[in-house]
Amino acid sequence: MAYPLDLAPSSVVLMVGTKRGLFLLTSADREHWTITPTALEGGRVYYAMLDQRNGRRMFAADNGDFFGSFIRYSDDFGQTWTQARQGIAFPEGSGLSLANIWMIEPGRAHEPQTLYAGVDPASLWVSEDGGETWSMNEGLANHPTRADWNPGAGGLCLHSIVVDPSRPERMWIGISAVGCLRTDDGGRTWKFANKNTRASFLPDPYPEFGQCIHRLVQRPDQPDSLYQQNHCGIYKSENGGDDWTDIQNNLPSEFGFPMALDPHHPDTVYTVVEGMYRHNVTEQFCVYRTENAGAEWTPLTVGMPAGPEVRLGVLRHGLCTDSLDPCGVYVGTNTGQLFASADRGDSWKLIAEYLPPIYSVTAAVLA
Repeated sequence: MAYPLDLAPSSVVLMVGTKRGLFLLTSADREHWTITPTALEGGRVYYAMLDQRNGRRMFAADNGDFFGSFIRYSDDFGQTWTQARQGIAFPEGSGLSLANIWMIEPGRAHEPQTLYAGVDPASLWVSEDGGETWSMNEGLANHPTRADWNPGAGGLCLHSIVVDPSRPERMWIGISAVGCLRTDDGGRTWKFANKNTRASFLPDPYPEFGQCIHRLVQRPDQPDSLYQQNHCGIYKSENGGDDWTDIQNNLPSEFGFPMALDPHHPDTVYTVVEGMYRHNVTEQFCVYRTENAGAEWTPLTVGMPAGPEVRLGVLRHGLCTDSLDPCGVYVGTNTGQLFASADRGDSWKLIAEYLPPIYSVTAAVLA
């Protein structure tokens, strides 16, 4: 098995987490792609990412059906993997046991050894030594409402972590089905940030918490500006999550999982919405794009499949963009197809098929 160990700077690396391991797709021009399986080939990889703040270290959330869930890291593009020396494990007597690891997020640029992880049952974990050891955030674990939190269909999962680069004490998280929470004091306390987001499945459609948030992202140029994809709509906030505005507008469904934005044009946001049976709403599979922060959405269909047999679903981490300009956009389906666009979504090509069901796609441009 050959591994892409000598990739040139500016090459794009896609990390594709699937039901049966982690795959890498690499390209120097975003037109020609090489697919490489990694040595993680048996577990459910819910998420993987490449951290370039201190070298090139790849992290993966490796969830096994029999032997447990582990954070692993690789310094050779997936050829070999190391398990965290002190991984994620709930204290004895807590009554909690680890179900799945959902998310790994790097800390701020000035703290290159810091990483965060989100898991089910909903808790936030932090490493301050490059992923070697992990500890639980006690402020969230002891939240006064925790006994009243209920899981979504995928479990009580903390799946989104947004670290504010402008305020070292501020961070947001997304938990299904609890909603969005924010800390302004470095994780010592957390408050709900769900005002005006619906939970239509509850008797009170606008509760303080109980919303089934699906994905949360932040504008890089305006740290107070956030977008979220929700079980009941798509929203933006311009005040750090103090309140939210519905920006579904002309989208054909209020339900969807993934969300990504163009880092160079952050009024440009991408999403995929689905119908009742969790696949494309019409016979045309597409990604939707807004270029005016949600005032209007355009279906991006050139190169995408269509027909009565096309029933593709995309999970919450199955859509991403790269950091080039024009940005590349990548979307993986739960039936194993991976589509890529090198022109901000104007046109698409199928770059991988017959993969296992895709849980996540993340992109890195090599420094």
